[in-house]
Amino acid sequence: MLAMMPASGAWTRPMPECIGLDLDNTIIDYRAVFLQAARAMRLCPPGFIGDKTSLRSQIRALPDGERRWTELQAEVYGRRLSQARAAHGALHFVRACIGRGIPTFIVSHKTRFAAADPGGVDLHAAALTWLERHGFIAEDGLSREQVFFEPTRAAKLVRIGLLGCTSFVDDLREVFDDPEFPPSVERLLLGPAPHAVGPFDVLPNWTAIACHLLSGEAE
Repeated sequence: MLAMMPASGAWTRPMPECIGLDLDNTIIDYRAVFLQAARAMRLCPPGFIGDKTSLRSQIRALPDGERRWTELQAEVYGRRLSQARAAHGALHFVRACIGRGIPTFIVSHKTRFAAADPGGVDLHAAALTWLERHGFIAEDGLSREQVFFEPTRAAKLVRIGLLGCTSFVDDLREVFDDPEFPPSVERLLLGPAPHAVGPFDVLPNWTAIACHLLSGEAE
C-alpha cells in the first residue's frame, strides 16, 4: 500500500535502500515516436490517435501483424531513439536520488540488436548516448556502470536481485507478475492503470513516484 502522510506532517516511510528503474517507456517516453513511425511505415490510418497499447492492438490485427509490430519496435528503439523525449520528472527523480545518496540503477531488458534488424543499430550504444544527451548519465547523475542491459526478462529479474534493489519502477505489469521477480522488492507500476490489480502499487507519473519514495520530493 502507498505510504500516507499523517496529519502532523511527519513522514513515516523510511528512505529506500536501493532503487531500480526500467528504461524503455519508463524513463524514455516513446509515445509520439511510436505514432510518427507507425504513420511513416503505413501501419495505421493517417488520422489514428491512440496510446502505445491501442496502437499495438491496431497493428497486431493486420495481416502478419506480429512481425510488423516487431519491425516497428526495432525502428523506434533504434533509428528513431534520438527523437524520443525523457518522461516528465524522471531526470529530477534520478538527481534527487543521487543527491540523497540512494544507490540507483537502470535495469533494462534490451538485446544489443533488435531481432527484426539483427545487423542494424546497436541498441545498447544508442540508449547510452540518449541517457548522456538527456543528462541521466552525468556528473550529477548516473555513471555508465549503473546502467545494465539484460538479454532476457529472466536475466533482468536476476540483476534486480543481485543489485539489492528494495524498490523497482517499471511500466510492464508482466515484469511484476513474473513468479521469479525478487519477492522482497517493492513493485511500482508506472502508468495510467488505476484499477489494475496485482502484486504492485500503481503510480501514474514520476511526480507520484517521487512523493511515494522520496518523502514528497517532486517536480
